[in-house]
Amino acid sequence: MKIRDAHAAVSGDKTEYDMPSNGLEIIADDGRTLFSVSLAKDGALRVKAGHICQHYGKFLDDTLKIKPIATNLIELHRDECK
Repeated sequence: MKIRDAHAAVSGDKTEYDMPSNGLEIIADDGRTLFSVSLAKDGALRVKAGHICQHYGKFLDDTLKIKPIATNLIELHRDECK
């Protein structure tokens, strides 16, 4: 799997990075995993909530909520800890 920055078209930097594990982690402000993303052999994208973490000043639990936006777009949300 290879990745590149989402703003590559704007910045002109089309550098691609090899991801030999077929996955990556998106890190929260506190250094813990916010989301873990991987690509399955069948092409499916797997997203796992990371740990309970603090991001943008909020403590987030480890459950995911899926919000459909369009037939080709979803949002994944994590609730604030209660």
